[in-house]
Amino acid sequence: MGLLLKLALLGVALYAAYKTFSRWKGLYDRFVGPPPVPQKPEPPRAPEPASTTQTAQARPKVIEETVQCAGCGAYVSTAAEKCGHCDRPLP
Repeated sequence: MGLLLKLALLGVALYAAYKTFSRWKGLYDRFVGPPPVPQKPEPPRAPEPASTTQTAQARPKVIEETVQCAGCGAYVSTAAEKCGHCDRPLP
């Protein structure tokens, strides 16, 4: 037999083996089910630093008094001399 004929028969045999295997694998998966997919563990959560919560509780909250600018309507601190948006002097 010629070399080309042997290669063609080898190709046909490999193709038939592949199709047979995929057919049996499909039937197996249909009746038994696919293998379970391993679940990825959740990444560990970063703990909150205790120093930030302690300092936030220790310091009193400062609430600054504000007035509304007559020119643009923005709220500006009473300690400011003029509005930061429209540069209008505050009363």
